Amino acid sequence: SEVNNERIAIFSTPCGTTCGADDVYRLRSYETTYAVPRFNNSGSQVTVLLLQNPTNYTITGTVYFWSAAGAAAGTAPISLAPKALQVLATQTVAPGTSGALTIAHTGRYGDLSGKTVALEPATGFSFDTPALPRVH
Repeated sequence: SEVNNERIAIFSTPCGTTCGADDVYRLRSYETTYAVPRFNNSGSQVTVLLLQNPTNYTITGTVYFWSAAGAAAGTAPISLAPKALQVLATQTVAPGTSGALTIAHTGRYGDLSGKTVALEPATGFSFDTPALPRVH
């Protein structure tokens, strides 16, 4: 959801109360949410989400499941210790559904790695889809 009630306060010790229009700040922000454009838990196909934390700190967050029509289909918490891998069987969260995932997390930009693997037991085929940072 959109956040409109938070502000960033900036204070410069060198200019104190005499800061003017010539005292310029540059703020850079990055979208850290990941998107996975495909998961499929319909028919005989099932999808597994693999998330890896290659950092030295714990990353927590939530995986949001969206139907092919864009409706909310479920959520699952994530918690990855440093250097850990978490495997999530998505059919336990969104059975009989296909669509897309978004992953909101506490990691820095680019500090999470992941993909989904859709498995088709009847044929033995698998379909890998990478988790990519969203771009606005």
